[in-house]
Amino acid sequence: MKNARYVRVDVFTKSRFGGNPLAVFPHAKGLTDGQMQLLAREMNLSETTFVLPPSKGSGADFRVRIFTPDMEIPYAGHPTLGTFYVLADEGRLKLTGRMTVAMMEVKAGVLPVEIYSKGGKVDRVVTVQSGPRFWPEHADPGLVAKALGVSKSDLDPDRMPPQLVSTGLPWLIAPMRSRKAVERARCDVQAFAEVVKGLPKGVVDIYATCLHPVDASSTTHSRGFSLVLGGIVEDPATGSASGCLGAYLVKRGLVRGDGPVRIVNEQGYEIGRPSKVTIDVEKDADGGPRTVRVGGTVVKVMDGIAYL
Repeated sequence: MKNARYVRVDVFTKSRFGGNPLAVFPHAKGLTDGQMQLLAREMNLSETTFVLPPSKGSGADFRVRIFTPDMEIPYAGHPTLGTFYVLADEGRLKLTGRMTVAMMEVKAGVLPVEIYSKGGKVDRVVTVQSGPRFWPEHADPGLVAKALGVSKSDLDPDRMPPQLVSTGLPWLIAPMRSRKAVERARCDVQAFAEVVKGLPKGVVDIYATCLHPVDASSTTHSRGFSLVLGGIVEDPATGSASGCLGAYLVKRGLVRGDGPVRIVNEQGYEIGRPSKVTIDVEKDADGGPRTVRVGGTVVKVMDGIAYL
């Protein structure tokens, strides 16, 4: 019988049992694709990661494979932060000064990860995401509203139309007029599936958001919904979607700043796992989003052994 050790962490929080939980298998060499998928399904978390040696010639320090309970995905934010926190915490990644940069190989490419530390301890982790990509505005805001279980009037398609955005993993950004609308969202599986049919293959995610946060120190209040195994799953904190949101807000001129724009996105309040995601967006010469960084804190919760 083969054993596989894992570490459980909570990401985008300073308190255990908040934020977004993640399982990391830091020594995954030798596991098959099928075993990784079975382990991710057994963990039953939004994502589980498996750390492997980098591909020859990639220039990466580590290769990371990211699985949901039913599929492998090319990139995700909170798995990146949680994985590199574990690697640094266990000494597999040498910390050099205030910020250490590591290169991560994922299906989306080779991306830098910034690990900030104080006194030899990890303070926060930041993932530098892929360059923003925007699809056309969604043609049927009413269907998007129905998928989220809200009224079409809760959306503001003239000012903030639903739009598919990617900074590594595509999300349909669905801004609403008020926090109350975001809070009362109750997804309609059939309508949600109809929306997903019209998106690129593999995109199963809608991000409901507004510019009216609970905490005065935040910029946005959000909820992330995905169609997984035929049902709707809500994510407590979503790094990939937060990056897409930051790019969307800057492109639409909904947040302003002369230099890099700092956005604090709160999520998970409705499901009892409050989270804070920091988004930094650097702008190009035309004022549009160029580089997106998503960061936050991580806490270790438990160690375990899986038996195969």
